[in-house]
Amino acid sequence: MSEQKFAIEASAQRIIDADRDILEVFGMQVVHAYAGRCVVQAQVPPKLINAAGFAHGSIAYALLDTACAYALASISLRGVTVHGDTTYVAAAKAEDSLMAQVDILSHSRRTASLRGECYIEGTGDKKLCAHGSFVFQLITPRT
Repeated sequence: MSEQKFAIEASAQRIIDADRDILEVFGMQVVHAYAGRCVVQAQVPPKLINAAGFAHGSIAYALLDTACAYALASISLRGVTVHGDTTYVAAAKAEDSLMAQVDILSHSRRTASLRGECYIEGTGDKKLCAHGSFVFQLITPRT
């Protein structure tokens, strides 16, 4: 990601723009979507803290899943999730900043496999909170 560290491919930007309401609900910001890689950030909202005092796992999953869609869009592919497997390894708390990064592992004409990690970002360091593997069914957009 040297030269294109914070790039967003035009094909991904069109999908991001169309998803603006979804991104707003989760408070997500797309940092990078270029050449099959996507980075998405969000701050854990207090409304997503569970009874144990930790962030509900849905926010990490949503970040990873969303980053998958935009990683695909960055190479002009569209898809929908058919399988998402997420492992949670550390808990986030209210107001923690989360960052998910996803890479396309492979794709055929019909499916794509992706892998990503979600980190809790702190003062100069980051801690892995979840990682996952996803399979997307590639689609032709409806008109």
